[in-house]
Amino acid sequence: MYATLREYEGIQDPAEALQPLREGLLAEMQALPGFISYYFVDVGEAGDRMISLSVFENKEAAEASNRLAARWVERWIAAHPTTAPKASRVEAGPVLSSATA
Repeated sequence: MYATLREYEGIQDPAEALQPLREGLLAEMQALPGFISYYFVDVGEAGDRMISLSVFENKEAAEASNRLAARWVERWIAAHPTTAPKASRVEAGPVLSSATA
């Protein structure tokens, strides 16, 4: 497995950020071969910072998702220049250990 962690800042309204995410990026990510899971997590005490974690079967699939996400965020910023979040950090790597219920 291979995962990408993206950190976003400037999210004033998490609910507003979720709508285009659910309507666009998630469907496109799920359609990629090798998709395993995607998480969008509110980690900012004031609602300003969120992270996403996407998990794929292999590095190639994760890299394809990273290209997809970059294009999607560019379109989002172009359409919502004042409210779109800014990706402050993107990191990827192999999953060394995992567990599920």
